[in-house]
Amino acid sequence: MPDAPTKFERVANWFDGLRKVLVAGGAGAVVVIAAAAIVRELAMGGLAIDPVVVKATNTPDAPTPELAAQQIARQLDRIQRSGVQEWRRLHVDDGVHPVDLQIPGAPLSLRSAAREVVALFGLAPVTLRSALTRRNDQGGYSAVMSLAGDHGAMANCPADGIEDTLDNIYECIAFNAIAFVDPKTAASYILKREQAECKGLDGGLAPAMPDLHREEHRINNRREHCSFAQTQKVIAKMMGSTDKSELRWVPYIFGQIHMARAEALVDVGLQQQLSELDQAIGRFHDSQRQMKHSPTTIAVLMKAFLRKGIIIHQTTPPMEWVDDADSLLQKRLTIADQTFAEAAEQLQQIPKTRSPGLDALVNRLEGLLIYRQWMIDAHRRMKSGVITVAVGKDELADLDRAAAKYAAAEAKDPASATDLMDWGNILRAAGKFDDAIVKYRRAFDLDPANADPALNIAVAYIERFERNSGSPDTGQLLVALGALDDYLAWTSSGGPYRALLPRVKRLLASVGHGQEFEECLSKTLAAPPFADPKIEKWKDAAAFKFCIDGAIDSVTRVGIRPAEVTNASR
Repeated sequence: MPDAPTKFERVANWFDGLRKVLVAGGAGAVVVIAAAAIVRELAMGGLAIDPVVVKATNTPDAPTPELAAQQIARQLDRIQRSGVQEWRRLHVDDGVHPVDLQIPGAPLSLRSAAREVVALFGLAPVTLRSALTRRNDQGGYSAVMSLAGDHGAMANCPADGIEDTLDNIYECIAFNAIAFVDPKTAASYILKREQAECKGLDGGLAPAMPDLHREEHRINNRREHCSFAQTQKVIAKMMGSTDKSELRWVPYIFGQIHMARAEALVDVGLQQQLSELDQAIGRFHDSQRQMKHSPTTIAVLMKAFLRKGIIIHQTTPPMEWVDDADSLLQKRLTIADQTFAEAAEQLQQIPKTRSPGLDALVNRLEGLLIYRQWMIDAHRRMKSGVITVAVGKDELADLDRAAAKYAAAEAKDPASATDLMDWGNILRAAGKFDDAIVKYRRAFDLDPANADPALNIAVAYIERFERNSGSPDTGQLLVALGALDDYLAWTSSGGPYRALLPRVKRLLASVGHGQEFEECLSKTLAAPPFADPKIEKWKDAAAFKFCIDGAIDSVTRVGIRPAEVTNASR
């Protein structure tokens, strides 16, 4: 069989070729996988957490090194959430990798080998190393942390004044790591922590205290509660950075400090609030000039302008109306109007070429400014600061234009709870109560912890009943009272209801049930206080709700009666 060797050689050659193809394919696959692993390490960057060294081996409740690393990663994630949405968040590698390739017996896995290769070029992620030590039998811990390759990036935990619980230790480690790697996020986080303490600036001041002593106490309280010392320490790190992208956010953080101080000064005086707001506006201007396309800097600048105009206007409703242009009332209305006009002018300077998200933000701000300027115009028309409904074609056209701005923005970027509240207020001012209630409900769905949407729903129902041009509708009245009852029971803060209660008294007096309601309130509030302070805090809400329930029963039984003349309606 002379051809047999030829066939054998062909088969052998075929298998040899197949072997070469498989070897080449395997080598190519290895190269591709290795290259992908290296590219992945380069793309992720961020912060890698080594397993924590835990020096508490004899303690049964001590965390494992892997668990401690995961808890630090959780704290890093929480801290980063406090930053601005447009900031790039660091990728955090907590060392838990469900899929990794490793040759049995080899010291390196594919992932660690890729990281070593990347490290040769100085591009490896920053590595967080830490050691945790049990301090005492009461569960106290201490820790030391460092960032590999940076001998200056070290810190001890807990910091002064911080409890030595495990959660606080994990937070301390995470915060110090972020402070070295991304100081602007660390500044934003600690600012929010310190902002919670910036309040009570008039605490402990006796009414008869001399003016000098009162001011001494206020200065001391400001230094103790609103110095933002930790935030400013982190800002100093930002200012020491050579990264210009970090430096551009320094004015923004300082502006947030001034905004927080203005909020704390609400009960101290208008002029002192305005001083802080003017400083915030200056800081935000600086930041916005450096980042013209930043939604965050535009939003906070407009927020500061709006806040300034709003608090000036809010001081005018209690004032008696006078036409004199030199009166305090007229001057404040003019300043508020000019503040909103200046804000509108700033919006016109934003580049016309912008992202859909930025365009939506600008539309909403323009709509809100139209609404706030309408409020001042309505105040002048009514010669009263009581919120009213637009009248005449011009006013309605302005509010329709404002609402259209919000509708256009919604098509490009979903509205937040705050946006929906503002949109609802515009619709309510235009007399579109049902549409406003839809927006308030959506706002409540997005932010159930906020009581304002539920309150505005109740007020919108009340106004719908009051503005009904036909005969009084018992069904609409019961819906309004039911919404109010729901607000008092589920979302209100517990009162006192200084603005809402007089309005409800007038409403019930207008339908012949005011006297019963007031008698119910007097009788209910006369009950002795409850021993438990936790329960007693609901005294105003409970009395209000109890008597609203009675009013609902009364209206259901006898319907709407002739209007009464009461103290609330005179």
